[in-house]
Amino acid sequence: MVMASTAQLSAQTATIRPEQAHALPPAVLPAVSAHRRLAAESAFLKGAKQLQDGAYLPALQQFEDAVQLNPAKSEYASAMLVAREHAVTKLLQQAAMLLPTDRAAASQLVEQARRLDATNPRVLQHDVQGTTASHVVTQEEQAAPSVDLRPDNSMHSYHERGDSKALVLKVASDYGLRAAFDADLTPKSIRLDVDNVHADEALRIITLLGGTMYVPLDEHTFLLAANTVENRQRYDRLVQETFDLPGYQADQLKDFVSIAQQLLDIRQVSASPLGGKLVVRGPADRVAAFERVFKDLLQGTNEVVFDLKLYSVDKSHARNLGVVLPQSLNLFNVASEAQTVVSQNNALISQLVSSGVLPANATTLEIAAYLIFVAGLGSSSLLQNSFLLLGGGLTATAVSAGNIPTINLALTQSDARTLEDVQLRTSDQQRAIFRSGTRYPIQTSLFSDIASSTATSLAGATVNGVSLSSLLASYLGTNSLGSSAVIPQVQYEDIGLTVTATPRVQRTSDVALQLEVKLSALAGTSLNGIPVLDSRQFSSNLTVHDGETVLMVSNTSRNETAAMSGAPGLSELPGFQSTTNRNESDMSSSLVLLLTPHIVRHGHMQATGPYIPLTSRPGED
Repeated sequence: MVMASTAQLSAQTATIRPEQAHALPPAVLPAVSAHRRLAAESAFLKGAKQLQDGAYLPALQQFEDAVQLNPAKSEYASAMLVAREHAVTKLLQQAAMLLPTDRAAASQLVEQARRLDATNPRVLQHDVQGTTASHVVTQEEQAAPSVDLRPDNSMHSYHERGDSKALVLKVASDYGLRAAFDADLTPKSIRLDVDNVHADEALRIITLLGGTMYVPLDEHTFLLAANTVENRQRYDRLVQETFDLPGYQADQLKDFVSIAQQLLDIRQVSASPLGGKLVVRGPADRVAAFERVFKDLLQGTNEVVFDLKLYSVDKSHARNLGVVLPQSLNLFNVASEAQTVVSQNNALISQLVSSGVLPANATTLEIAAYLIFVAGLGSSSLLQNSFLLLGGGLTATAVSAGNIPTINLALTQSDARTLEDVQLRTSDQQRAIFRSGTRYPIQTSLFSDIASSTATSLAGATVNGVSLSSLLASYLGTNSLGSSAVIPQVQYEDIGLTVTATPRVQRTSDVALQLEVKLSALAGTSLNGIPVLDSRQFSSNLTVHDGETVLMVSNTSRNETAAMSGAPGLSELPGFQSTTNRNESDMSSSLVLLLTPHIVRHGHMQATGPYIPLTSRPGED
């Protein structure tokens, strides 16, 4: 939104609008007699003297009389506008000084300023009591179209030396413009040497040479004043512009604020990270320069999309081959072992005999053989694994193996793969982070309340007949002082994969990557009850062409085990190699990362941004 200048708003309330008078051709303007011209000139001179002495209200009256007498003179209308602005400013300053002590007098001064120029922006900021306005000003009251000079498009050359005011009048006339001068402006002797320039270039050179500034009053009239701090504050048109930056963080907005404040000397800059807005208020030329810089920064930013593919390959290979031979031999008495089996099953044997399954005259050895080999009820491993009988009768001896020979032919193999396919989009030199895994809670410390520590000291203490123990327990939310609550302090750690990529797009369409890969896992051990983390980190700076892929492979874990069983030395004999059993297992886990950058938005490839000429201001370094 562009705010109208004070001079423009004042001109709208004049009795005779100077821009309307200038727009009329000379033939249409009413004829002015010589007497009226002399009276108007006399009033103008009196007003100029009073304006120089600081008597702004009498000067304003004299200038208004001069405009009424001779409206064809543009100098009279310009002087009236300047005097009115000075008068309003002085009244508001006096009102501000009287406001703390005499509110009624301050209100009268503000009302007097309102009668002079009701549309002045500074007058609109005060209510009828002289304080800052609290009502909402409508769009029509506070906004007005910007005032810009519209000279003709001709080009002229100048090689002259002389009075600065005379040169300004000549240049303005050549381009179809009119010039008015501030009462405090002192002319200087300058030399103007330019060829084939437009109006804006010629005026800019003259103001630089003469140390002046010009302010447009309408499309064809401008006011020339000394380039001072006071005149800048008085005549500079202030504009306000809002820039939308959705998604920008607070630190990113601070960069734009620093550009506006430090480079362009725009003091009124505010940033709203919540809404993503940047509001800039300042002189029109500086805000326009900031807009060009702002657009160049946004349009010149490259954007990169990362195709991130993550493979986790887990392999398991187990093999069990060979013959397991008996590793021990036992000699035992057959009659004694049979008697043991019979003694353990007396009740069962009585049922079998009474039912006729076993004959009544069966021997102890026959009964034990029936229980073990027929009914499968015996528990004698010696009799089950016997393979050789020696002798007979009560001295019969058997040979038993410790285990039954077995042949192993087993093979187990597994291959598991998981895939993470992620796309990350980030701007040039902005960090992008990808995390895959879990957040593991780790208890770092314990805290307890103060109830148990104060139980002894408060025992028996009362206040107005009320026990301090019960009051403290009620306050702490505990049933009794003897029970204390334990409060754990937990810290969450990222377990898994973390990939951080910061791109920097080069002019050759290469992407320089600052890549960091971090793997975190539980080590399986703990220290003072706190789990130990096993972390590995990889950092690298590499350059990849647009669309190319970076491959990274990491072996996260690998376990190999082998176990062999058999008779010592037997497998080393020729022809007995297969008599040994071998159990092997191999487990490995690998991580494969594929990273492909794609430049999806190309900024400008120029080494520099736009060239923006800035006019120096008083007080700037």
